[in-house]
Amino acid sequence: MTLTLRSVSVRRAPRALPLIAALGGLLAVPAVGHAKRGEAKPEADDASVMFPKPEPSVLVQGWATVMDQDVDPLLDPAGYGDPEDDVGFKLRRARIGMGGKSDTIRYDLQFGYTAGFDQVRPPSSSSIQLIQGDVAYRPVKGLWVTGGYTVVPVSRDFLMGAGDLVLGERAVGSQWMIPQRDMGVMIDGRLGEGKDGFRGRLRAGAFNGNQRLTGDDNAGKLVSVRAEGMVGPGDTYQTWGKVDGFTMGAAGSFWHNANLSTDETAFSGDVMIRVAGLAVLGEFISSTIKPTDSDIAPPGVLEDTPRVGTIAQVGYSVWRLEPAVRWSSFDDHKELNDNGDVGIIEGGVTWHGPKDVVRAGAVYVSRLELSAGEGATQIDNDSARLWFQLRI
Repeated sequence: MTLTLRSVSVRRAPRALPLIAALGGLLAVPAVGHAKRGEAKPEADDASVMFPKPEPSVLVQGWATVMDQDVDPLLDPAGYGDPEDDVGFKLRRARIGMGGKSDTIRYDLQFGYTAGFDQVRPPSSSSIQLIQGDVAYRPVKGLWVTGGYTVVPVSRDFLMGAGDLVLGERAVGSQWMIPQRDMGVMIDGRLGEGKDGFRGRLRAGAFNGNQRLTGDDNAGKLVSVRAEGMVGPGDTYQTWGKVDGFTMGAAGSFWHNANLSTDETAFSGDVMIRVAGLAVLGEFISSTIKPTDSDIAPPGVLEDTPRVGTIAQVGYSVWRLEPAVRWSSFDDHKELNDNGDVGIIEGGVTWHGPKDVVRAGAVYVSRLELSAGEGATQIDNDSARLWFQLRI
């Protein structure tokens, strides 16, 4: 008999309430270098040329789970790999922030609340937190250097903004396998100009690997590399809207995280294709977690644990509607046949308001236990939800 200890949780950003005062102060910074009517225009200094004017942003997402077949509290996300909600209402995401960009500097500062999935004992941290806080500098054309609390550059599904998700949520593999945001530094190089020709992009970074703002608790680091190529005029990090010509983006990512008591090595490959109103997304994620000798913290696994996740999504933009279907899967240990092998089929439609300020959608979620081994059982745990989004 093989014993495997799983540690499955929705990762959260560290608390950063003291920084809210800084946000308010920055929002109050006046624009520089503008002359009043009738006055001579002042000469631009370095600050007015380089520092971009802050632009505020707001994102609010609300969910209403109207049907859920899973009523057993022992089968919530704390017990196995299926992220799901019980019947009821929740504020899934709420964010407020500001950002700006010039030819040489860009920055993004966001605070907010992100709800986890329903559990018997929900996560203790439910306060306003720092979601993102980074600044980037462009020393030469085509190269940006970013530092701060930022997104680790892996997985197209996670790099897509939360406000751009057609079904209002990420795939199950992204929920459990992607390192998400961390404190570190990253270089972002781009090759190619224009909208129709080939463009290349390479991102590489080094991060704490523990999502701590105030320092690192071990000598190991999370390192990641993402290389991608793009053709066509459309955006390959969103699905809504029609494109004027064939558009495709394909990428491969690698990351390694040496933590206190585990080492994780992972890679992913993804592609998005857009033609007219059609948007197709595919992604494969694979990782192996190995326990290490440590007397500081217990390892999250007791043996080498290979994991895998998949995504296949198809949607179409017509009028103000975007119907979409997605298959996603997560296997928390490929060598075991148990109820940690989850497949999810989601189908729904999203309505987009004028200028996409408001979105509303309905989604049906069908969950499958993929294992056929001894001890694996099928569980009636489908659900249906309505969701609403405001983004400014």
